[in-house]
Amino acid sequence: MLYYTEVDLSYYEIPGERTLNIYISGCQNNCEDCHYIELQRIDYGNPVKAYIENIIELYRRHATCICFMGEGKGEEADYAEMCEYVSIIHRVSMKAALYCGRDTIIESWMQRFDYVKLGKYYPDKGPLTNRNTNQKLYMKNGCDWTDITERFLEY
Repeated sequence: MLYYTEVDLSYYEIPGERTLNIYISGCQNNCEDCHYIELQRIDYGNPVKAYIENIIELYRRHATCICFMGEGKGEEADYAEMCEYVSIIHRVSMKAALYCGRDTIIESWMQRFDYVKLGKYYPDKGPLTNRNTNQKLYMKNGCDWTDITERFLEY
């Protein structure tokens, strides 16, 4: 089961979108200089399942996209649960994003999202706003994915 610690609104996480960020606990990435160490705690916060529909209803007039900041413990059950939430988000005509935080390719379960950020944070490479970053943000276009990381350099 996925747990979240908080939500917030942002114009920054997904360029061109008003994004509601949902911070998912259970992060397994253990990034150096982690900016939100509490997210590494397992089953910390409130169960997403109990609150997701209320969260969407509360924020749908203020956001165009919901971004899951993390993917939980990285188990198949977490991925399946997250895909259920993507279906709910799409039913209310909102977009769905995932900040994965792992060095990986876009995996099959991630195909349901409209945006996916990949890449572990390395202090020497910096965040998405750094030209030297290893992290990438992809936007789905039909069946293809477009790297839109450059948009962060416009801020």
